Amino acid sequence: MASSAELDFNLQALLEQLSQDELSKFKSLITTISLGKELQTIPQTEVDKANGKQLVEIFTSHSCSYWAGMAAIQVFEKMNQTHLSGRADEHCVMPPP
Repeated sequence: MASSAELDFNLQALLEQLSQDELSKFKSLITTISLGKELQTIPQTEVDKANGKQLVEIFTSHSCSYWAGMAAIQVFEKMNQTHLSGRADEHCVMPPP
């Protein structure tokens, strides 16, 4: 299973590759992802104010790292950032039941 620390590092690095406009789009899409039920409970103002590192901290505090990673992959795909979704997917491992 990918640890929170691994997800923090990998997702943060991917988010840092986005422009400000792309990061804003990511923020607006992340809480709409069906996998992100827990992410939907995060106040949008908290998400809007966060930078990449803070977003990862917010996501992992509201959801397990696997589901946060899967939600991020779906957002990258919706944004046509397939190179980022592919890299994130390499590090997302299903947790044991």
